[in-house]
Amino acid sequence: MNEVSYGEDIALGADTVWAVIGDFSGIRKWAGAVEAETTEITPEGKVRTLTMPGGRSISERMTDEGPYHYTYTLDRPDMDAYLSTVSVVPGSSDACRIELIVKFTPKDPSTLDAATEQLTKFCRGNVKAMKRALGLG
Repeated sequence: MNEVSYGEDIALGADTVWAVIGDFSGIRKWAGAVEAETTEITPEGKVRTLTMPGGRSISERMTDEGPYHYTYTLDRPDMDAYLSTVSVVPGSSDACRIELIVKFTPKDPSTLDAATEQLTKFCRGNVKAMKRALGLG
């Protein structure tokens, strides 16, 4: 699997940051493009369904979670595999690091460079939105 990661140090404690970005069922706290969200427990696990602009719907299934991280997967027509992790790495009492990691396998190997570029922008944009929701930019 290929991997893209992006992170930034934040001048807030991990608990404060995680309270805003760590709720799998509360992504709208920071993701302004999400118009609506629902979460349900299914036989396959916890699934959140996001309604995006234009009525497009995305279903994401949590595959792992811990005190300061969660990982989810979703079916993408352009990918054989896709896993995304949102995490906060605690530092001092008033500092931490937000890290986003996407592991993926494109269906068409010739699209690897384009997919890497797209997912890097996705991670950077999400961290920017998270910082904005935290009052940091």
